[in-house]
Amino acid sequence: MPHSFQSPDIRALCRVLMAAGLLLPLGALASPAGDALRRLQSDGWVSRSTTLEDLGIAEPVVLSNSDARQEFYLPVPRGVPIADATLNFDARYNKGEPGTTSMVLWLDGVPQAAQRIADGEGSAARSLNVERRGRENGFLRMGVDWQSEIALRRCESNRATANALTISPQTRLSYRYDASAIGNLDDAWGTLPGKPVLMVASRKLDQQAFDSAWRMGVALERSGKRVAVRAFPAVGDEVDTRGLRAPAGLEQVAAFAAVAGAERHKLANAAEIGALLVLGAPAVTGDVIIADAGLRARYNEALDALQAQLTADADAADAFKRWRQARMPLADVDLQSKEIRLLPVGRQAAIAVAPDAGAQGAGAFDTAWRRILSTRQVQVQVATPPQTLQDGGLRLTSLGGSAASFDVVARGDWNTSFPLAAVSTDGRMPDELVMDLAAAPGASSTRPVASVFWNGILLAAKQLDANGKPERLTARVPGYALGVTNAVRVTFQRQPVSVDCNEIAQGYPVNVLPTSYIMPGKAQPDGTFVGLLPLLAGAPQVLIPDSYLADAPDNIKRVIGIASASGVSATRAELTVAPAGQTVKPGRPFLAMEVAVDGAKPAVQVTDRKRLRVSGKDADWLDITGLEHLSTAEVVSAGGQDGVLWHTLGQQPGMTDAPFVLNRGNVAIIGAAGPLAWIDSGNPDASHPPGAGESAFFEWRRYISWSVPAISIGMLVLLLILIVALRANRRKNKDTR
Repeated sequence: MPHSFQSPDIRALCRVLMAAGLLLPLGALASPAGDALRRLQSDGWVSRSTTLEDLGIAEPVVLSNSDARQEFYLPVPRGVPIADATLNFDARYNKGEPGTTSMVLWLDGVPQAAQRIADGEGSAARSLNVERRGRENGFLRMGVDWQSEIALRRCESNRATANALTISPQTRLSYRYDASAIGNLDDAWGTLPGKPVLMVASRKLDQQAFDSAWRMGVALERSGKRVAVRAFPAVGDEVDTRGLRAPAGLEQVAAFAAVAGAERHKLANAAEIGALLVLGAPAVTGDVIIADAGLRARYNEALDALQAQLTADADAADAFKRWRQARMPLADVDLQSKEIRLLPVGRQAAIAVAPDAGAQGAGAFDTAWRRILSTRQVQVQVATPPQTLQDGGLRLTSLGGSAASFDVVARGDWNTSFPLAAVSTDGRMPDELVMDLAAAPGASSTRPVASVFWNGILLAAKQLDANGKPERLTARVPGYALGVTNAVRVTFQRQPVSVDCNEIAQGYPVNVLPTSYIMPGKAQPDGTFVGLLPLLAGAPQVLIPDSYLADAPDNIKRVIGIASASGVSATRAELTVAPAGQTVKPGRPFLAMEVAVDGAKPAVQVTDRKRLRVSGKDADWLDITGLEHLSTAEVVSAGGQDGVLWHTLGQQPGMTDAPFVLNRGNVAIIGAAGPLAWIDSGNPDASHPPGAGESAFFEWRRYISWSVPAISIGMLVLLLILIVALRANRRKNKDTR
């Protein structure tokens, strides 16, 4: 009879062997490719780099006063810690005056580096490590102090010197952040790079997707971005693959091996597009995505093809399915009508917009509403900027103007800026600016002066009583001062007092009061671009030929550029697509791009994109061929409607690379950097629309100058009647005697 007893050691050994036997199948299933895909699934870190140039600072910033300070606000993800962050400060100095000169660099109000400046010239470039932490305001604040001790006495004024610091627009902030930490649409919009990518499904789009794309592009441009429009690549396209490396374990998969290691690659099959998605290649990545059915089909085609290459490796195939569920949900999700959603797309988070939600998206991401987008998913039926501009006016505090007082020693500026759409609607535009100011008395008997500027144009100035009580300064707003973005500045100037330099001049408070406001007036189209701004900011038509849909990315970019330059509303405009060769009759103010407009008589004629003719009243002003990369814009009238007619020149159609505003004359010839030539072929007096004259006398003269001859004749007749009446009265008196 066999012995059934087993010692504890033998039983323990058996359990170990059984456990080892159970683990053997799992070990057999694991694979390098599966491990690599799991690592990619857990890696959501995104690298970002932002320069001052990306923020719109295209020219070097020069600090030359004896005591100068400049601050820059570099955007970072709000509340999300940034890692490996480095600020590369790029600057040069010139020191031509004796004395001690120094530079101090600050980050978020904390000094980081100080440097004594030697005589002569040289580099002031520094590389600063940035603290890893979240910033709730969404900005890294960089301060630059430039100080030159050139004064003989402490009370001497801060003046420009021969010592200067020149800060390059290439000053750069580089960092990484975890895309999975971006939790809502507001933060995602604030995290967009300076040059975001607007992704569409293909080069050929339907009207609905094209319409949503240009609207979202205009919204991005008006947020200070320089948008790039990109079509999702197709088999046969050549794409940029610089810097792509296949992770260890995936280099044996054919699709990954094909796209990695070269600067450019021609896509041979859909699986290679899937590999680009897994690697997070820029060619397949968008920051804002028009998520129509065509794009979802392209996603699924690429991912299914890559899945087929992994079927031989069961572990890799399973890991890829999990990666697809976690990192590409947009391939399997149909967005609802008017829906906007924050979703992971590969390694980064992207804003997906339903194909019918372009107008709603442009409105929802406007500054008036964006901060309420505190979720990852919204469905927007209507979102337009609030139109509070009524007969009672719009307060500047509602446009971002501060009501806080500040001290002024010699000069101080108060600033606010706002889009034209915020102060113009239904054919009404800013007509009068009413500023309520207050200033405390100073030591000098010379009263301070307040000057009001609109987009850098002086509207009015006044010497204040400076008794601490409110004082009103009223100014007309001329049409030529308006722009797509408008900046109002109030400059206060005081005469500082320091008798024989026995004391240091002190500042005294001034205030732009919260009762300051803008009064509206009816738009007066005067045949110029400026006269059209408020009409195009209302509910205009955008007219394009159907050929634009067949080459969508480049044409979307052109529509974005010209719509932004002419002030077209991205939320209220209507897109009209005209068949080739068909004449269109507009029913409202319009922007027509390479479309024949019924009834228009343009002075500029472009034939087959080759010949440019500009006609004057009696003769041609210009007749030329051979031009490339240019376009033209002209104010025209057709069927009782005013609008802008745009044409492109050359076999390589014009494309704008820099933002600009059509705010001069009625004809512009445009290059990549903006308008190259302006023509004002209308009445020169059109630059002074009613309500925009320099003085009350000018206004009176403009309105009734036509009646001066009639008044003169009437007064002469009245005098004759009085003379006749006096003579008749004298005769009557003689007869009665």
